[in-house]
Amino acid sequence: MRMLKWILCLSVPVLIAVPAYANTTANTTKAAVFPFDFHDAQQDGEIVPQYNPEDLRRLKLVAEELKALMTKDGKYSIIDLAPQAKAIDTASPFHQCNGCEVPIAKDAGADIAVTGYVDKVSDALLSLQIIARDANTGALTKTMSAAINGNTDELWLHGLRYLWRNRFNVEAQPK
Repeated sequence: MRMLKWILCLSVPVLIAVPAYANTTANTTKAAVFPFDFHDAQQDGEIVPQYNPEDLRRLKLVAEELKALMTKDGKYSIIDLAPQAKAIDTASPFHQCNGCEVPIAKDAGADIAVTGYVDKVSDALLSLQIIARDANTGALTKTMSAAINGNTDELWLHGLRYLWRNRFNVEAQPK
């Protein structure tokens, strides 16, 4: 009898937790976060731009940080875009194609397509943009930009986190 009580005590929380987890997963927005684009004004006019490897590393750093923030938030689940690598390579750069990422995101099963773009004017002045589109309609759902005054990991991440807290993750206010 005593063993039966222990089994019941241990199994009840598990039974209660499973439906709650299943419900949370069902309510997440599936997001396709594409590799961020990069423009370095110092390379304008070059036939084959020689981008600074640190800038390209930071580009991946901020894209991965956005994915981590979206996942941690619990409102989003990130879609694996590895199967769409060829289509992504063909369509990019996304900041110049006016929504060409949308069919790729839709084919991947995403609800939204998220792209990012860093415009480097100099090591002292950069701009980070994030754009989200509805994967079914292509409509813009979020556009945002932050100025970054310096070229370090910390400053790029600060700009991204600012956009996350104050623009991306903010629900529309009723009018």
